[in-house]
Amino acid sequence: MTRGTGTGPFRLLMYGLILASATAQFALVPVMPVYAHRLGLSGFQQGLVLGATGLASLAVSVPAGTLSDRFGARRITLAAGLLMAAATFGQALAGSFPALLAARLAFGAGYGVVWTAGLCWLAVGAAGPRALGGSVASAGVGGVAGPAFSGTLTQHLGLAVPLLATGAGFALITAGLAALRVPPGPAAPRGQARPVSLRAAVRDRTVIGAAAAVVTAGLSTGACALLVPAQLHLAGASSGQIGLAFAAAGILFAVGSALTTAIGRRAVTLPVTCAGMLALTAALALGVLSTAPVILIVMLCAATAARSVLWTVSYPLAAEAAGRRGIGLGAAVGLLNGIWAATAVLGPLGAGLAAQHLGDRGAFGLTVAVCAAALAVTVVAGRSRIRARMPAWLAARVPARLGPRVPARLAAGGPDPDPVAGRASGTAVP
Repeated sequence: MTRGTGTGPFRLLMYGLILASATAQFALVPVMPVYAHRLGLSGFQQGLVLGATGLASLAVSVPAGTLSDRFGARRITLAAGLLMAAATFGQALAGSFPALLAARLAFGAGYGVVWTAGLCWLAVGAAGPRALGGSVASAGVGGVAGPAFSGTLTQHLGLAVPLLATGAGFALITAGLAALRVPPGPAAPRGQARPVSLRAAVRDRTVIGAAAAVVTAGLSTGACALLVPAQLHLAGASSGQIGLAFAAAGILFAVGSALTTAIGRRAVTLPVTCAGMLALTAALALGVLSTAPVILIVMLCAATAARSVLWTVSYPLAAEAAGRRGIGLGAAVGLLNGIWAATAVLGPLGAGLAAQHLGDRGAFGLTVAVCAAALAVTVVAGRSRIRARMPAWLAARVPARLGPRVPARLAAGGPDPDPVAGRASGTAVP
């Protein structure tokens, strides 16, 4: 296999695969009320279908990352592309809740692999981690295209047409990737991604902050995906109108991610992460105050913009810690993807159950409470991290509550040595 052959087309096709996966993931959101009416789904069943992608990703993300480090990511990624194509065709033909759930679980397995092994293959095959910079933007475009594409086509051509078109897209992109001659991805030494190293990374303060950001973003995504379309549908909005609302929010996601990436190393810090989590929590609080359509759309757009920052900075934070602990790239990405997958399952399920017992405003309130708790954990982790980097004589003289006010260059006795900054550019998220 010739290294570097077809790097340009390979990068475009990988971005296309990421875009298609995000499109198919978010395409379900505006048409969920249609499925609920046609199949007679309860709120819990709707939440289970929306969370199926996260449930399957939870099962495959860490193993896929570890296997890609050990054996290379090419074959695993190609298999994931074919699996997503078959699963999307299966969803188009689903006539019952079990069939729909099975199709979404299969899609979720492929989705988790693409966002783990696929990113590792992209980094190696496109000559460096900077190639990952376009993956968040691609996902943002998919987040815009998915709801608009699905909602509009469903309204005019039926539920199966957008799914059949997306499945064909997966098949064509995967065939194109298989035809290219590019490196297969990292193949690390046998002992590089040990479980004990993963446990050590989980105890790292930087990983804790990144994980809290992912928890906040994942839970809020699931809650908004379930509750906002249902409320807009009750207010008389069509599938196309719901899709346009999510498309507008997706545009803000793409713009926010691009701006965060352009800022570079200055954005990849725990204070920026805390600011994004605070903005997201405040946006979700609007849903507690009112479920009027205008308020919900404003909340959706504001929350999505805040999430774009969190997704863009959380993975570089975790990658820095992984490098410090000696974990492979695939294991690091897989670990954070596994955390995201857990929240993608619990978000819609928890929101569905809470809505049944507390109402939609109560469900938003519960989500706000969890996000606020995650923000508190991140703040505590940030303070502990700064104090841990101080010389012993200085830490003994600075109260814990003043830790965050001490400049990093003073704590280190010279220029700010923060290694997180060096990981800022070009790391992306699902």
